[in-house]
Amino acid sequence: MSEDADPHEIQEQIEQLEKAAGNWRTWLALTTALIAVVAAVVSLVSGYYADRSLLEKNNAVLLQNQASNQWSYYQAKGVKKNVAEGFADLRNDEKLKKEVERYAGQQEEIKAKAEKLEEQVKEANDLSGELFEKHHRLATGVTFLQIAIALSAMSALLNRKSFWILSVITSTIGIVFACLGVFS
Repeated sequence: MSEDADPHEIQEQIEQLEKAAGNWRTWLALTTALIAVVAAVVSLVSGYYADRSLLEKNNAVLLQNQASNQWSYYQAKGVKKNVAEGFADLRNDEKLKKEVERYAGQQEEIKAKAEKLEEQVKEANDLSGELFEKHHRLATGVTFLQIAIALSAMSALLNRKSFWILSVITSTIGIVFACLGVFS
């Protein structure tokens, strides 16, 4: 600037610079608030998927217990069938032969129940894994959103627009992870 610069012009230029700086600070405040809201919502959805994943895993454990019980029952009927079969052959007893057939029929029913329960265990485990993967992607999104909030705070404290831009980019990455978690 030259020595004969008008103080009013200098003041006007300073005001224009402050107005321009204030404009991006307004955007900084708005985007930070928006990022915080999105982070809160994504965090809730992530928790929902984590809870559902745990419930499905618990369901799989309960079904596995029922399947194990059915297989034990199947084996017990097999032992009874074998004992009855041995006595039926020794005595040539028709009543015992009918018992052997009854035990064999019961075994088939029990086996079918056990196999069906094992299929349900696999389905519950698979669903639990899918839900946990969604939770994991959402949790990663929340992490990026929290980093974006920290960058926004740094931008405000240091009065650096570059941190705000980095915050917007980081929050976009977080939103992408969140979308992958919900829509995959």
